[in-house]
Amino acid sequence: MALGKKAYPKATVKKIVKAQSGLNLKKNADVTIFLNYVLFMETLVKEAAIYSKQAGDRGLTARSVKKVTRDTLAKFKG
Repeated sequence: MALGKKAYPKATVKKIVKAQSGLNLKKNADVTIFLNYVLFMETLVKEAAIYSKQAGDRGLTARSVKKVTRDTLAKFKG
């Protein structure tokens, strides 16, 4: 990644959150939201990989992701 380039578009995250919740964000809330999203995606991929290996699949499949999505979402509900 080039220097000076943002890791994610802060304005876009703020617009999406405001549209969904109707609330304004404090200064660094968008950073927390983004990091929580990255952690969720990492956990989802790990759980799906475990499920696909147990099912005997060669790689990660859409079916394995769908199977673990509900449980992973339940872990991140707050």
